[in-house]
Amino acid sequence: MGAEDTTIQVYLSCLYAVVLVGFAWVLDVLGRRSARRSRDWRTGNFVFHEDHGAWKCHEDQWLWPASFDPVKRVIRYRGQDEICGRCPVKDGCAPHLGPREITQPVDPWPHSEAGVFHRGMSLAIMAAGTALPLAMLFVASGAAQRVALAASAVFVVVAAWPMVRSLRNTPTNAPEDLPFEASAPEEAGTASDSKDGRAVVARGAHGQVQSERAADEASRLIERYASHWSSGRTRYASAADKERD
Repeated sequence: MGAEDTTIQVYLSCLYAVVLVGFAWVLDVLGRRSARRSRDWRTGNFVFHEDHGAWKCHEDQWLWPASFDPVKRVIRYRGQDEICGRCPVKDGCAPHLGPREITQPVDPWPHSEAGVFHRGMSLAIMAAGTALPLAMLFVASGAAQRVALAASAVFVVVAAWPMVRSLRNTPTNAPEDLPFEASAPEEAGTASDSKDGRAVVARGAHGQVQSERAADEASRLIERYASHWSSGRTRYASAADKERD
């Protein structure tokens, strides 16, 4: 291998490392944007109110925090089954059995499952960008080539360090006032069993976990609209009783 060919390969390796750094950061940005779009799609046109710590739907009903999933590390916000079941837009909003539910991660990017995957892919690409200049150090001739290769490897390491640091700093911001609710259906029945001193919360008509604030909201709405939800059989029975009297 001639000296000229070696020089070309060395500088191409340096350029290749820089290109890989750019590609890794673009992949990370695209993953972040995809996660944000996925979150916006799940919430639809619901609005989160920081002062209440809850979501409000387009029918002006609240979805209160009901439980925390320690496996997926998400907070589950649920509407009231008594309200969602009679909502005129339930078929389009929550066609499944039960009330509408929204999940919100408690950890910022990239500590979700998708975020860790994208961040890991970016770091793997940067590792490849570091390995090539280091390998070319063994065939480089001259101080200038070695300095260029070493500078390229240092540049990749510096660019990758913020990603590595973000993965090392695992957040511990799990909510302390919500019951645990596992993702598996068979574990959902023990969601309100507190093993670490957490308060046991109320459950809805179909056994769904509710916070005390959500239960109070449901009771208030049921009392408010009780007259509108009375069945015809009840009214007819009351009229018949009046005639007999």
